[in-house]
Amino acid sequence: MKKQETTWKVRKLLQGNHNQSALIVHRKVDMVRKAFAILVMLTLILTVGGWSVGSAKADQCTAQQGQLFINAGQYEQAIDEFTCVIAAQPDEAEGYRGRIEAKLLLGWYSDALHDFTLITVHVLPEHPDVVSTILTDYSDRLAIDPNNIPALTGKSFMEWADFSYPAAIHTLNHLLQIQPNSVYSNLFIGSSRLLKGVAQNKGIANIERAIELAPNSPDVRFIVADAYTYGLPDPQRAFAEATLALNGGLNTPRVHAILASSYLAFGDMSSAAEHIKTHIDMVTTEFVTTSPMDSDTTDALELVPGRTYTIPVSAVAGETISITTSSSDYWDTILVLLDPNGTPVAGADDDRFYFAELDWVAEKTGTYLLQVTFFESVNAGEMVVTRN
Repeated sequence: MKKQETTWKVRKLLQGNHNQSALIVHRKVDMVRKAFAILVMLTLILTVGGWSVGSAKADQCTAQQGQLFINAGQYEQAIDEFTCVIAAQPDEAEGYRGRIEAKLLLGWYSDALHDFTLITVHVLPEHPDVVSTILTDYSDRLAIDPNNIPALTGKSFMEWADFSYPAAIHTLNHLLQIQPNSVYSNLFIGSSRLLKGVAQNKGIANIERAIELAPNSPDVRFIVADAYTYGLPDPQRAFAEATLALNGGLNTPRVHAILASSYLAFGDMSSAAEHIKTHIDMVTTEFVTTSPMDSDTTDALELVPGRTYTIPVSAVAGETISITTSSSDYWDTILVLLDPNGTPVAGADDDRFYFAELDWVAEKTGTYLLQVTFFESVNAGEMVVTRN
């Protein structure tokens, strides 16, 4: 009896424990279901209300915090902060302005210039005076602290990128007095002098000093190549510097344009065409094919950032394909001609002032393709293309 009674009690105990465990499991499942339902409801509320996790994060990042990172020398954290600001307000300038400043202080000059083009694409259409506004803000900062290195750096770069070379030289002279061995100051004052065509011997000395200070920087080599392409023309030097930049990792549209300009100066049209084609492919998000263009025909093409027009051009072997471009909205065009097999055979950039034009003798009969856009495809406006 004792054994039977004990067995019965054990069974009852086990049964009770089993029921209690089942109840606990049931309650836990019920709690999970309720929590999931609440989560779904909150998600619906946030979605309908226009909120998201990303927007909540965007609410937490500010240009002010980004500037504090810069002031503390935490430039990569500043880039992250300003990138968050840009994501929240892509058509406002402050995020780009701050990210440019941080990139310059890291020596990422090519990336900074790319961000300046993003201002042209995204901010300028909404705020036509964006550059002057940024420069005014810098002047306000410098009125409080005339030796503020980040502000002097950002201001001088904005002046340089906006082709205001005398103003850039003035600002960079001040920066050089504070930091005589600054790579940035020597490089950009040298570039500004060559691009403006003033004090060129000093400009060359500044550039050489920057190379001496940072010989392995592809960004330095890029700015030097740019100066010897668009300032003091030296195709051999520009080619050498652009090649160093490319081999150093700067596979950018501007580097390919510089290499193309050098090849054009060397008389190597096919190599120039290949680099121009690469430039166009890298900046294009939309190829638009037009109707074929006959001789003595003019087309007005509406360009927006990222758009390239492809124009069929029929020719017989020995015929000269003659193309000119112009615009009253922007002053820099670029084009490439592809043969009937799609191979780049001729290209043009900066032939008549900064407008591209082409005279090419067709080597075979067939339909060639002319691809044309604004340089780096960052501007909107009308381009006039004429086949003579």
